Amino acid sequence: MLKDQLRKQARLRRVDLAKAVGIQFGANLVDQFFLNFAKETLTPGINIAGYWPIFSEADAKPLLNALHQKACTCFLPVVVAHGSSLIFREWQPGDELVTSDIGILEPDADKPVGVPDILLLPLLAYDKQGYRMGYGGGYYDRTLSDLRDSDKITAIGIAYAGQEVNNVPYENFDQRLDWVLTEKGAQEF
Repeated sequence: MLKDQLRKQARLRRVDLAKAVGIQFGANLVDQFFLNFAKETLTPGINIAGYWPIFSEADAKPLLNALHQKACTCFLPVVVAHGSSLIFREWQPGDELVTSDIGILEPDADKPVGVPDILLLPLLAYDKQGYRMGYGGGYYDRTLSDLRDSDKITAIGIAYAGQEVNNVPYENFDQRLDWVLTEKGAQEF
């Protein structure tokens, strides 16, 4: 019940932050990414999965466009079934997206599937320990757990700076982020 109340509060706060930060967010996010990650992590062909924002989520599209221009292979998540891990299908600027059964825009089924080296995740809130609050479906937690069992993955939460909270309640299956990237900088956990 506490998590449900916190989710509701975080959604309302994120709407206000999205309005306050405005369209400059995307350019600032790109600048912060390349300032904090480019030298160590970006090599041509590296697989980076992002997301297509819904509601008032921090818009990662400008960052995905910039990463594609740097010869990264970009992917978007696809929900296969309720209660399962996500898969990732290749995406590039200009690709037409299709609406999934749950109303999320995804790459078409004919796009290649890949495994990300870096995963950019949306969130409602995050804390100083690297825990994120999502919508409660557990898709990203399951996916991160599976990816961490089989591969090295860097999980970067994409957020407005004002989405940080004192404490995100978590359980043993909740996965911590490695980083949070905002329009104002990056924080490692």
